[in-house]
Amino acid sequence: MSADENRKVLLLEAGPDGMPVAARMPGAWISLIDTEYDWKYHTVPQANCLGRRIAWPRGKLLGGSGSTNALVYMRGTPSDYDRWRSKGCEGWGWDDVVPWFRKSENNPRLAESPVHGSSGELPVVDVPDHDPAEELWVEAAQEYGLPYNPDFNSGDQYGCGFFQVFMKDGERDGPATAFLDPVRARPNLTVVTSAFVTRLLVENGRVRGVEYLRNGKPETAMADAEVVLAGGTINTPHLMMLSGIGPADHLTEHGIAVVHDLPGVGQSMQDHLNCVVTFVTNEKFGIGGMTAAEFEQATAEWSDSRTGPMANPWSTSGGHANSRPGLAEPDLQIYGIATPHRDHARYMSTVPGLSMFNVLQRPKSSGTLTLRSADPLMHPAIDPNYLSDPDGEDMRSLVGGVELSRGIAATKTLAPLRLREAFPSGEAKTKEEIAQFVRAQCQSIYHPTSTCRMGTDDMAVTDPATLKVRGLDGLRICDASVFPDVVASNIMATVLMVAERGADFIQQ
Repeated sequence: MSADENRKVLLLEAGPDGMPVAARMPGAWISLIDTEYDWKYHTVPQANCLGRRIAWPRGKLLGGSGSTNALVYMRGTPSDYDRWRSKGCEGWGWDDVVPWFRKSENNPRLAESPVHGSSGELPVVDVPDHDPAEELWVEAAQEYGLPYNPDFNSGDQYGCGFFQVFMKDGERDGPATAFLDPVRARPNLTVVTSAFVTRLLVENGRVRGVEYLRNGKPETAMADAEVVLAGGTINTPHLMMLSGIGPADHLTEHGIAVVHDLPGVGQSMQDHLNCVVTFVTNEKFGIGGMTAAEFEQATAEWSDSRTGPMANPWSTSGGHANSRPGLAEPDLQIYGIATPHRDHARYMSTVPGLSMFNVLQRPKSSGTLTLRSADPLMHPAIDPNYLSDPDGEDMRSLVGGVELSRGIAATKTLAPLRLREAFPSGEAKTKEEIAQFVRAQCQSIYHPTSTCRMGTDDMAVTDPATLKVRGLDGLRICDASVFPDVVASNIMATVLMVAERGADFIQQ
């Protein structure tokens, strides 16, 4: 927007200014969870996960979760976007969106490909140095039967290999650094941090501005043209409901005056559920095998030269696979992580090992986001309603993922490591026992979407032709909340594609 000198743009960010070292260092992203750079959300107790409240980390700094995630650049499949189109989102099919992916992308290895870009702001590259354990896992996955896939963004995700990342010279280069930093000096762009937006200001059916707290003090900003929400799948619908935009009955329950009855706000939530099977070994490898002195040395090397183990996000050896025969497309994204540390690295292993992730890519379960209170400082109630699909297909996929992990671990390629499956999955033998392990240990892999989904039906919140909020003037949404469905991949690339299209809609 600020490329047009005739526009004035105010960007409000709830988090602090600046990028912490752990956000810039690819191997340290996991350490940002549950810090001042994290919104620290949790779900409500999940009935099908033994009543557990599951952590939902979200980035609270410039660049949002694109400054705290695992750096993976993944678009999804043609069927994801063709399904969007079939649900009433004309202009969002695969052929429609590929040019917008290409617009942002700067991909040296795949620059000659017709589906990749070479001149965008976002560097999309291969991790410079993979750990031998990561390479070994990819070899084992091939032995198990998965073909090697050199480009997961070609339109065909099936197989195993190495995911690409948004990184430059050994450092994260994402939404804040690749797009925002180079233009912050523009005189028509103002960036205000530590600014927590509490309410949209609506007059006669038009959003005129916002109220926000800056360092705890109330302030107001008015927009001559329009307000664009990019708060994400949680904060965007939460702010709308606090402002009287959402399901009328629900707003009335919390004493909020209804400004615009829009029943789809906070509905249709989807997320990727992950089940991790951990194997330990006495062989020394990977980030999980480092001593404290070796970890300190790796950190020092990155600080000095942006090279070494900490220039690796440790999340790029993986692929897409079928949990069982007869599926038209892969239902699992799998990873081979060279560490046995658990629960977002809050529980550390004392021996090296491998963690094999099994991420449910096409969930049949969906949930909701609702208010707990009219107080904007109170977190909303997040209920993804995991594993609730009546046919049990989500559970079958994850049970199949556990069996797939065991199959890869049992290959001749990994035999020299003498892997031992750790507790508690190692105790689960029957399908019923494996299902109980899934309920007890599954976690989000941080890809929530669709709480303000676009479409043309009565429950749609945003117009697919403009990304405007239906029935209101002066308000658009450009974030993952507008996805009609979650895509079968990491979502950062798709968020950027939506932002590119949203910018074009506004310019028009």
